[in-house]
Amino acid sequence: MRSGKLWKWLPLLLAWALLQQYPTGSLASEGADGETEQPQALPLIVQSCFPCHGPQGQSHSPAIPSLAGLPRDYLLKVLRSFSHGGRFGTVMGRLVQGYDEGDFAIMADYFSQQSFTIPKQTTDWRLVDRGRVLHRRYCRDCHGDPETPSEAGVPNLHGGWMDYLRWTLWDYLVGVNQGDDEMADQLSLLMRRHGAEGVEALLHYYGKGKP
Repeated sequence: MRSGKLWKWLPLLLAWALLQQYPTGSLASEGADGETEQPQALPLIVQSCFPCHGPQGQSHSPAIPSLAGLPRDYLLKVLRSFSHGGRFGTVMGRLVQGYDEGDFAIMADYFSQQSFTIPKQTTDWRLVDRGRVLHRRYCRDCHGDPETPSEAGVPNLHGGWMDYLRWTLWDYLVGVNQGDDEMADQLSLLMRRHGAEGVEALLHYYGKGKP
């Protein structure tokens, strides 16, 4: 088999092997009357994301983002960026080559409809307080908070894994992640005015999970 064809199928082959430890073939839900409804089978394409991003897209690794509850349009944008080389990832750039636009739509539809649970993280309350102020000044207009809903297609960052957010923000700052000039400009402005300590304060605010 040629190497190009091997890369195309590698994501699904790896997912199939890893998924043997997850009971993800179907999901049962509870109806309004309290009775369990018939389980619904999940496409293998969706299940192939579970080994890294967690069942139903709820990541348990600080280095890997949760997909649950992210806006559908945002998920499509990120997947396309990985596919075209506009976004950096340790393995995602290679894995997405095994999927097409129809697969991206299935993933985005599914994960955008899942509930997100905020993970517990260790934060410094002093940085949290400073980060709250910086968020309102530089980030709230797009990413929102309880008083200001996020823009359509823009994720709410509260509760995101701090390690993953840290690497992603720095990728924007150095120009590795492309396609969102407003995001890069706002981060650059924050960096010039408040330095690396300001970026870290923002991360602790998001990691706290409470606006």
